Amino acid sequence: MLLRDLDKRLDTECKIIFAKNDRVFDLSKATGQVFQAFLDDRGSEKLCHVYIPKDKLSFASNSMRFLTPTTENEGFIAASVPIEDSIFELFSRLEGVSSTSSFDITVENGDLTVIFRFYHDSISEISNQLVKTELLKHLIKEINIQPAGGLKDRCDHKSMEFPVRVLVYSIPFTEIKGKIAKSLFTQGAIAESAAVFTHEVEPRLIFYGKKDLKTDLKPIYRNTSIYELPFKSVGMETFTVLNEIFNSEGLKRFHVFFKKEGGKMRIIVFVNKYDAMKHISVSFAYYGKAGIPVDLNLSADYYQKVWDDL
Repeated sequence: MLLRDLDKRLDTECKIIFAKNDRVFDLSKATGQVFQAFLDDRGSEKLCHVYIPKDKLSFASNSMRFLTPTTENEGFIAASVPIEDSIFELFSRLEGVSSTSSFDITVENGDLTVIFRFYHDSISEISNQLVKTELLKHLIKEINIQPAGGLKDRCDHKSMEFPVRVLVYSIPFTEIKGKIAKSLFTQGAIAESAAVFTHEVEPRLIFYGKKDLKTDLKPIYRNTSIYELPFKSVGMETFTVLNEIFNSEGLKRFHVFFKKEGGKMRIIVFVNKYDAMKHISVSFAYYGKAGIPVDLNLSADYYQKVWDDL
């Protein structure tokens, strides 16, 4: 299987637009720019890190230093904006629904926009979580639920708004300890890391298999060949720890995929281009300290044919 075979397996998309009063959000409305964002749950503090490109907004982004806490990188300024606990509570419930994945967060037209994918049979549970939230009364401006246009199309569009880099690492397949996960990967399944922003939800992998895949694990819904496993049962302790390090460092990953190739486990990561070198250095430092051999097979700007190559 290749990444292109995953494109529309999660066939439904939900878009939620939250109203947010903040000068950083107002900047997106005033300039007509779309900013990528990353949610950060620090327990007592809930933040939204907004990435403001220097090359597009040199004057405006420089002024942000005086308006809100910021950190500076090679190509952008990250402004940290407090987010209501109730928004994280809603995400916690949505992340717990089977098949939800790929939460894409942006700031545009002065609002916080969140798009995520799921399998259509989860619609009742998604609806239940949305209907009972108190956010509907004052924070949620709009909800759109429709057939998903495809992950590839979304990445193509994202790369035109924000620089995306594709990184591919390889570690020994023996690092995968879970029996079920080993079987799924050996039969050609590709796994996607389901984005988790809150501490209340356990990180999990979504496995996409072929129709003839053999396993005692029940699919999320009948006849889908889509499965879910929590990281703990997969036996990928190394990535669990790395995931926590990336989050603590504020390193956003747009998408993370896993697939077996020969005796190697390939880890395919779509990241913010300006975070790529830090992502590489953190990964190599961790694997080196853990005594795990690691190769960097690809480090390239996003290109459309990547879905056919990996």
